[in-house]
Amino acid sequence: MQTFSNFIYKYFFKSFLLIFLLLGSGCHFYHNTATHYNSYFLAKEGIDQFENDYFSAHNDDYNDVLSILIPIDSNKTLTYKEQLDYVITKASRPIKFHQSSDWIDECYLLVGWVRLYEEDYENALTTFKYVNAKTTDNDSRHEALNALLRMFIEKEEEANITLVKDVIKQETAPFSDKNTKDYHLNFAHYYRNKMDYVQSIQHLRYAVELEEKKQYKARYYFILGQMLEKRGKIDDAYKAYTKAEKLSKTNVLEFQSDISAYSMQPVNFEDQKQIKKIKKYFDKKLKDHNYWDDRDKIYYEMAQFQLRKPDYDRALIELNESVQVSTTNKIQKGHSYLTAGDIYYDEKKDYIAAAAYYDSAVQNFDESVYGFEDIKKKSDNLQDLAKYTKIVMEQERLIKLAGMPEDEQTIFLEEEIEKEKEEIILRQQYAKENEKRKSKPEVSKSSNFNSKASKEFYFYNTTAIAQGKSQFLRTWGSRALEDNWRRSNKLDFNTNNNQAQTNNNRPSPKNNPSKKGNENEGIDENLFAGVRSFEERKQEIPTSEEQMQAVHKKLADALFELGKVYMYQIKITDNALANFNRFLNDYPEDENAHEVAYLVYVICQEYDGCDAETSKQYLIDNYPDCLYSKILVNPNYVKETNERENYIRDLYVDAYTLYNKGDYNASDKKLNELLNDFPQSSYEEKGRFLRVLLVGRTTKYYKIFKEAILNFQKRYPESEFTDISNGMLEQITERRLENGYIPGRYHDFDITIEE
Repeated sequence: MQTFSNFIYKYFFKSFLLIFLLLGSGCHFYHNTATHYNSYFLAKEGIDQFENDYFSAHNDDYNDVLSILIPIDSNKTLTYKEQLDYVITKASRPIKFHQSSDWIDECYLLVGWVRLYEEDYENALTTFKYVNAKTTDNDSRHEALNALLRMFIEKEEEANITLVKDVIKQETAPFSDKNTKDYHLNFAHYYRNKMDYVQSIQHLRYAVELEEKKQYKARYYFILGQMLEKRGKIDDAYKAYTKAEKLSKTNVLEFQSDISAYSMQPVNFEDQKQIKKIKKYFDKKLKDHNYWDDRDKIYYEMAQFQLRKPDYDRALIELNESVQVSTTNKIQKGHSYLTAGDIYYDEKKDYIAAAAYYDSAVQNFDESVYGFEDIKKKSDNLQDLAKYTKIVMEQERLIKLAGMPEDEQTIFLEEEIEKEKEEIILRQQYAKENEKRKSKPEVSKSSNFNSKASKEFYFYNTTAIAQGKSQFLRTWGSRALEDNWRRSNKLDFNTNNNQAQTNNNRPSPKNNPSKKGNENEGIDENLFAGVRSFEERKQEIPTSEEQMQAVHKKLADALFELGKVYMYQIKITDNALANFNRFLNDYPEDENAHEVAYLVYVICQEYDGCDAETSKQYLIDNYPDCLYSKILVNPNYVKETNERENYIRDLYVDAYTLYNKGDYNASDKKLNELLNDFPQSSYEEKGRFLRVLLVGRTTKYYKIFKEAILNFQKRYPESEFTDISNGMLEQITERRLENGYIPGRYHDFDITIEE
């Protein structure tokens, strides 16, 4: 019986245990299934959809190195608030109701990513740190570390970036392909933002091999091409652009990869066949109406190709074309202006032209353009340079005009006016033609041309050109091929110094009144409202010595300021030194000359183009009384001067204190030391007025007191004590002067009376 009881007990116990284990296993299975295929699945689908939408909505500036990871901006993610809230709702449910699920870590990570996209950094940090600390799953922990790295890169927290990087390096568990890819993408993005393209390229090359999605893979190859191009690795850039084009699923990236690949194509610039092949490619793109609105980009890439030769003049032509055909893409127009500005600044050293182009670039860019602040700062500096350069040129013009006979002045000014009017007419005509170029031509279905010809621009259509030539001959007849053929007066321009030079063999406009009428026929005279008249220009010319001095003063001040702009803002030492030396040669007596001489000395201390010792001696010899010279002669001058000033101040304070105590003789002795031993000190005026007060307190006669006041006022007509001294004079009436004596004065004082 006992045996049967034991059997029943063991049987039921084992059965109960088995049922319990099965129920527990089933419960865990249920939580895993409910989480993975319900809440987590829906949350993951939601975050994937958001990331795809956010990626698609991002506007790229293809003239700058593209952002490897799309920058997080809560102002933009706010548009997707409903999507992100949905992810939070679905991912939070397993955390509340299925804690035993194996997918809880993944749900926490999704919540953390939403917080990061919303720039709720505090909660994102808490979530990712929790996963890193609590999870036993290596992949989840590694993803949390990558997420922390991404967050700190967005916030530019260098110390925390280094900390997470060190933690990752200490990980012994291998990273999955996805986490390895994300790690390299993070650091490729980080170094790209720092413009450290060498390290960014290294990381991105690892990441692109692990990327499975073609749209991202194409993007990464394009960015590799951009960074390799920046590094001067032309062949490698071409290969990267070619791969990007083949993988691209978007028309924009495919087009941009295509034209970038051609501009970076390996080529021997001595081989005209290769050059013609590339030119033919770009010409074909320009003819294609499908790329009408992208002509600005095509011309820009043509300019990039010219810069590889380098042919700067041709590049400037292409950049100008890019600007002129631009329709709505202000960012592209800004880059074309910026590149032209770089050419004028770095290669042609024409800083006035560079200033204009940089200013136009800033006007077209917005603050989202990478490096905008640096571009704007450079533009502002160049505007200062242009401002003072124009002042110098204007004053030189006036000095030149002042030295001309009157008949030459008249010719010069009339030609100047005529040139300005011609330029206005040309600009207006150019603007009209440019507006026509911007208008996309309609392709007529009833056109006599075949479909291919109808898609071509006028100047690529030989039939249209032939028709246009016939019409021109009927209207204007056969004419020689020359510039300015419609102008009666053809001005000559000297491109070397950008100034119009008078042609002695050419009749002046004054002598050709009959031709002038036809030239501007049909031109609205209001067009020239901004052109200054002959009389206004004539009146500006200095005719007196005083006016000429004013012109020279403006010129001197402009040279001084221009030198400082070159020295401190533009940092071009040669030009700074040239302006300062010209200043010292032409205006050695100017009030700023000693400071200019000192700045020359400062430059020469670090510049091989001049001798520091020579410039130092020049300063000391020519301006010995200035502070700079005194310091150079005596390095302890400032210290000694401060000690001297302190002693002088103490003398005055002691004299004033003794005066207030009524010890007038002792006060007078202190004043004698102050005024005799330290003439022209900063306390001289105060000391002499205190002496007037001493005389007023000690003399027996009104006359002596009045003379002391008047002598002080004569010596210091604009003194800070004028009102007080006038008040004292009012108290010395004629009646008091007639009486002579000041009542109550019986004691004799030994007080110095100044004449």
